[in-house]
Amino acid sequence: MTKLISPGVLSQNQTAAAMQYTVREYTAGTTWNKPANLVALWVVCISGGGGGGSGRRGAAGTARAGGGGGASGMCVSRFMFASEISASHSITVGNGGTGAAGQTTDNTNGNTGGAGGDTSFGTLVVSKGQNGGAGGTTTSGVGGVSANTLGVPFIYPNYLYAVSGKAGATSTGAGSDAAALRSTFLSPGAGGGGVSTANAAANGGVGGRMYNINGVLSAYLAGGTAGGGAGPAGTNNVGLQLFNQYSVTSLISKGTGTGGSGGGANASGASGAGGDGGLYGAGGGGAGANVNGFIGGKGGDGSQGLCVLIEFY
Repeated sequence: MTKLISPGVLSQNQTAAAMQYTVREYTAGTTWNKPANLVALWVVCISGGGGGGSGRRGAAGTARAGGGGGASGMCVSRFMFASEISASHSITVGNGGTGAAGQTTDNTNGNTGGAGGDTSFGTLVVSKGQNGGAGGTTTSGVGGVSANTLGVPFIYPNYLYAVSGKAGATSTGAGSDAAALRSTFLSPGAGGGGVSTANAAANGGVGGRMYNINGVLSAYLAGGTAGGGAGPAGTNNVGLQLFNQYSVTSLISKGTGTGGSGGGANASGASGAGGDGGLYGAGGGGAGANVNGFIGGKGGDGSQGLCVLIEFY
């Protein structure tokens, strides 16, 4: 896809009357070869979101927490002139982390969700995959956190986002809301619902929410209801705001998604699963807690990463 762009938004050093650009969106690994007439390149790499944790399985009358939500992917953006770029680069797109399996053993904490994979453009731009949510315990589930730092220099425009999953449910409360962590375009998963010592089961946390291209917050996705309701999956392709930097949004078809909602707890049966993260780079929701004798719901899967290249000619 190609469109004319004013050089004023490209670089203060660029003096051409007008430039063209081509947008390329990658959801799988490949090799990129530098076009002969390339002037500059803008790379945006979003890593895979973490999977949600599963809830604790325990006896009636004990505190049981839902699993934590998975962290959202990290976004790294870098602008480079053609002279800084080799003839070819490998593109890697990270997978989303797998949601944790429901606990199969009585009186045992939930399982931890899998981490998302790295997304990269050679070694020039590396976006590290983020952690999955921890399994529910007798106190709380813990959301995935950003455990990685970057080892590459940042060149204008300098963007770095690393939004972590919010903590999972406390032992007596509803799953924590990913919506409370809304950001420009990255979204973690919500926590799963917990069960109190009084055997009161709670709803899962509300799923992710972010601003769309018009600056309007996307709709809430309620968590799974108490009694074992599953958390809804996040919404695909909500976050396009980053691409406003060069006014290229009309050519962008893919953006980041919202995090999955948490699964509802169940004091007398199996808990609800966490919702999967919406495409791309979102965290999966944590699953709810449940009682002994039942396999709880699975944590939601984190969504895969995305790599977007904007080639200027």
